[in-house]
Amino acid sequence: MNRSDSSPGSLRRINLNLLYALDAILNASSLTEAGRQIRLSQPAMSVAFRKLRDQFNDELIVYPSGERMLTPLAEKLRPRVKKLLAQLDETFGLQLDFDPRTSRKTFHLSAPENLATMLLGRVVPTMLSEAQNIRVVVSSPGNTKQSELFEGGADLVIVPHSLLDPRFPATELMKDGLSCMVWDRHPTIQSTITLEQYLDARHASVSEAVYAAGPQNEILSQRNIVAMTGRYGTLPGLIIGTDLVATGSGWVLQYYASMFPVRVLKLPFPVELESVFAQWPDHRTNDPAHRWLMTHIDSFTATHRRAHKSTHKKT
Repeated sequence: MNRSDSSPGSLRRINLNLLYALDAILNASSLTEAGRQIRLSQPAMSVAFRKLRDQFNDELIVYPSGERMLTPLAEKLRPRVKKLLAQLDETFGLQLDFDPRTSRKTFHLSAPENLATMLLGRVVPTMLSEAQNIRVVVSSPGNTKQSELFEGGADLVIVPHSLLDPRFPATELMKDGLSCMVWDRHPTIQSTITLEQYLDARHASVSEAVYAAGPQNEILSQRNIVAMTGRYGTLPGLIIGTDLVATGSGWVLQYYASMFPVRVLKLPFPVELESVFAQWPDHRTNDPAHRWLMTHIDSFTATHRRAHKSTHKKT
């Protein structure tokens, strides 16, 4: 393979479309799949691949023993190209002003299922009523780190304090703690629940729920869990019409209590509170669209904080 001209003038002549082709090639399972992702025909994708090999003087993709592998250079290029494309998209989409009445922006938000429930249920509808041409995509981060989410295009990530990444800007939205929820016509539990009642009760639980560390976990481990679900959204359906007790995020349980015949109660033992944060990539900080988004989120969380305090005073 001939060494390509790497002078500044040569680099300026590179078609930016080649960067998108490179990104697709480095992340797809085949050249055909890469072409499909960026809507290039097989012949056009082959031409782009040849140009990229010439440019970098590297094979980029090799097939030892018939297995597709990235070369060491390609492995180093992959995250850098992803980051560069995100910066290019941001540069060409830069706005000095944001008018929700005319904007067609797509907001990409990421939050665990319990927090996404709140975003979808309260914040997103108010955004869509004010900005009727925008789109909002809410996804779960799973085990993906913030850096990877932002490289993938996420505008905002909502995480508990335990998952906060200090490399990115953040603001605390609220503090959340555990509460419990029962059917509002529960046969024995009314406006309060004692520790004896809690330990004697049958429980419904979310299988992947993660609780803040603390002495509360010793009591939680003693629960008689008879119904397990993988999603917070199914908890109301599990307890309505039964004697089950569900324990989970006080934020989410209060949300369900506003829609279903359930009652949220203060737990009969000390509960550790955990802060919930919003994080975003650095370049979004002064973006008018980002500020508009945060205004809606802040408005909701401020209202929730007041309602949450009022509920706990009553209980």
